[in-house]
Amino acid sequence: MKNWLNKNLCSRIQIEGIDINELVSGVLTLNELETNILFLLFDNQLSAIKLSEETQKHRSTIQKALSSLMSKGLIIRKKKGLRRGYHFTYSSIQKTKLKEVMISYIEDQTMCLKERIENEL
Repeated sequence: MKNWLNKNLCSRIQIEGIDINELVSGVLTLNELETNILFLLFDNQLSAIKLSEETQKHRSTIQKALSSLMSKGLIIRKKKGLRRGYHFTYSSIQKTKLKEVMISYIEDQTMCLKERIENEL
């Protein structure tokens, strides 16, 4: 997945041409697997095993991606009890909350860039 931030985004047409997966990935600094998992979890509650099957990645790789997404507050883990033990399912935060997070990231990045320009030029 290309980093859309490397593009010269001078016009609305260029910005509108960015795939939504690339946009989410670029703003939230996610890798391709993390982005795919986030999109899979928008409308589903899935286990790491099911995500492994869906993405054709090893479960340990999925666990690392899930851990990263949880640390960023983008997914939620729910514990389900079984007769013997338990297992976890994962779901994403609501899309409206994700939009708020992305806009906040963009605003923070813009503020940092403005401050650096003001201080150094």
